[in-house]
Amino acid sequence: MQLQFLCPKHTDWVYSHPEQAIHVMARDEMQGNMLMYSGQLSEAVPYLGCAFDIAVILLEIDGGTNTKMAKKIMSLASMLEETYFHLRLPLYRNAIIDRAHTVVTASESMVEHGVTWKFKA
Repeated sequence: MQLQFLCPKHTDWVYSHPEQAIHVMARDEMQGNMLMYSGQLSEAVPYLGCAFDIAVILLEIDGGTNTKMAKKIMSLASMLEETYFHLRLPLYRNAIIDRAHTVVTASESMVEHGVTWKFKA
């Protein structure tokens, strides 16, 4: 199962406007957090998911070398994983963990070997 939260139009926008996308990512993360911690779990998923997708794209734009963005991806994945756990959606929970692990592992490998390339997550 492949989880994708951003539509193609918004994905293209993130690639074209990475500086602005950082602010959108922060806004979505904050909104998702507020919804998650107020018990509105289903409503939190789209915000946290979009923030996650933006972080993945921003890591790719940085060539996989931004360790802070890799940590952000893991943080967002953790929030999504917890939300899916409480919503009793184990397939989605596993999918977000797998995707985050794939992205961060690829990033760490790129940094370790001094390689820059685009990865699909």
